[in-house]
Amino acid sequence: MNTKRIFSLLILMIALSAAAFARSSTSIDMGNLYYKQFNFKKAVLFYEKALKHDKANTYLLQHIADSYRLMNNWPAARPYYQQLSADKENPLNMLYYAEALRADKDYPQAKIYYTKYLAVVPNDSSVREQLNWIDRTKELSNEHMLYQITNLKGINSPFSDFGVTMHGADDIYFCSNRRPDAYVIRVDNWTKGSFLKLYRAEVKDSFGTVKDSKLIASTTVNKKFHQGTPCYNEKLNELYFDRSNYNGKRAFFASDKTVKLKIFKVGWLPDANKWDGELKEAVPFNSRDYSVCHPSLNKGGDTLYFTSDMPGGYGRSDIYMSVRQRGGEWGPPSNLGPGINTSGDDMFPFIAEDGTLYFASDGHMGLGGLDIFSSKYEKGNWTEPKNIGAPINSNADDFGYVIKSDNKHGYFCSNRDGGMGDDDIYSFERKCVMVNGLTYNGYTREPIEGAAIEAKPTIGANILTAKEGTFSFCTDPNSDYAITAKKEGFHQANVNYHVTEHPEQLNIPMYPLGDIKLEVTVQDRKTHLPLDSARVKVTNLYLTKDEICYTNKEGKCMFLADTNTRYRIAASKETGDRNEKYINVSTEISTKGYYPPSLVKQLVELDKVKIGVPIKIENIYYDLDKWFIRPDAAIELNRLVKILADNPTMEIELSSHTDCRASAQYNLTLSKKRAQSAVEYIASQGINMKRMTSVGYGKSKLLNKCRCEGKDIVPCTEEEHQVNRRTEFKIKKF
Repeated sequence: MNTKRIFSLLILMIALSAAAFARSSTSIDMGNLYYKQFNFKKAVLFYEKALKHDKANTYLLQHIADSYRLMNNWPAARPYYQQLSADKENPLNMLYYAEALRADKDYPQAKIYYTKYLAVVPNDSSVREQLNWIDRTKELSNEHMLYQITNLKGINSPFSDFGVTMHGADDIYFCSNRRPDAYVIRVDNWTKGSFLKLYRAEVKDSFGTVKDSKLIASTTVNKKFHQGTPCYNEKLNELYFDRSNYNGKRAFFASDKTVKLKIFKVGWLPDANKWDGELKEAVPFNSRDYSVCHPSLNKGGDTLYFTSDMPGGYGRSDIYMSVRQRGGEWGPPSNLGPGINTSGDDMFPFIAEDGTLYFASDGHMGLGGLDIFSSKYEKGNWTEPKNIGAPINSNADDFGYVIKSDNKHGYFCSNRDGGMGDDDIYSFERKCVMVNGLTYNGYTREPIEGAAIEAKPTIGANILTAKEGTFSFCTDPNSDYAITAKKEGFHQANVNYHVTEHPEQLNIPMYPLGDIKLEVTVQDRKTHLPLDSARVKVTNLYLTKDEICYTNKEGKCMFLADTNTRYRIAASKETGDRNEKYINVSTEISTKGYYPPSLVKQLVELDKVKIGVPIKIENIYYDLDKWFIRPDAAIELNRLVKILADNPTMEIELSSHTDCRASAQYNLTLSKKRAQSAVEYIASQGINMKRMTSVGYGKSKLLNKCRCEGKDIVPCTEEEHQVNRRTEFKIKKF
């Protein structure tokens, strides 16, 4: 019924005079009169009578379609919206036609008309979301046998029954319009049914065995007009519910001539087994101009969730929350935001004891009408709402989901086919989901037998893994578990696991006790003696994390390492002489293939150097009369690049020498070009040019007996001349 969806409720206009009817001479006039009074059933009768004489009348088609929609009769509205959907001037009809198609499970056609609507109204994000998700409707409509649902025939009537809250282990409260008002015959024009009243029932089990069901015997609770959607909080012994805005004598109309809903509360006296008789407005933000309804309190009673169409929301109705202040008053309402609320109806919130928010919406992707969704508040935000799927959800309106503290049993409401009346109350039992798991050595991937598996919340007796490392246990769907695996000789493994309706295998790696130890030894490259007090820095290249150690008398440092990780090892040592030191050296090592407990060794050799003392760069040779860098020379120059990279403040002089052939001036020019060529190559590898100077010595510093001029000419082989064609460097600054 529409009292659940459109909560601007109209009180019967008793003052409606016969004169108004007398002035309405045509069927259209009569239809308009009833339409303005929200009496859509009678309005349709007159509009359809008029339509027989003017079948293309857009005004009539629109009002008939809207009347059926407002009565939540999508099948009847569908053919009218189909005719109206061709008019791009009113794109809302395309949207309503898509909604009618979706409610009728015609998802391919619904997708077409959602697309047409978005072509005209591209900024409607909620419709875009529905279009993006509509292909999932087949998946959502598949019943995975996770719920067993039962129509509570002992409670339900041919009318509308919904809005369940639990009181103790077996009692529930709900609302129904099953009987005429006890005072006078009053009806809600919108639905043409009696006004809603609150009832109590005793449900003995999840199969819907009802021991007793009757109207709540309290003149404080049930008054003349609507009372609905109760919420009982056991800690506070209070019943919150929404009701029409009236004071017992008269109703108060909003500017749109409807009576809005407010949230009230009444106390329960458990010792006396009765209501305390004092009815109060529950929240300070109740209003004459908009509805505040569908209350749901958390277990502690300090947070209230509710539905409202107050200004500033995201759609027709939004879900809000309010936190109780120190003085006991409720704080200002806070909209749950666009992650929960849409441009449509978002309503009937229920906050479970585990913190899960369940609510109904026709703005998120669903099977049609209102669907039930769940979300949790994590890290300052609500998680993306999840459609809980069939059989709870259908292509009809499904709403009012509540679940007991056992997280298995509860109730929901629906006007789906096969029920007893308009809206019916259903009980459900959530079935077990089997989780299959595997424990294995996190390094070798070998299965681990005999590991003890435990879980919180408990999954029963402890489970030992089989020879193949496998295990299985029964869980609740859509629940979070903290799983531990224990076995002697291994570190305890801890895994947080969220159980979906189709859980993947739970893999738990376990790691042996012990560590990978990295032993670094630093020694003098020339003497091979260990270096004491050398500084060793080990960097985890995956985590960019550094550790520093100074070597002992054996030249050793010990570190703990992770498996399958690369490390950079940098070593250096001061000599106490500012003109002499061991130059920094770095190298990289991988622990791939090593598993605890194990020892990885790395030797680092350091060269002691002095400022101004030439250091020959091995194998930096040039072809005759050439100064370009040969491939074999580049290999050696790359070693100098690494030295400069490891020692970022070092400055050098790079010198080049020729053999004795050709004139002194020619060789001097050639050597300068060779030295500059080497410097330019090093700079091309990322070393700042300012740290290097180039010098050409020509043939002035020969290393052997070769002489090519004067009286003492000593002929040499090509290999001997090659020795003189060399490059050296000396340190100018550390």
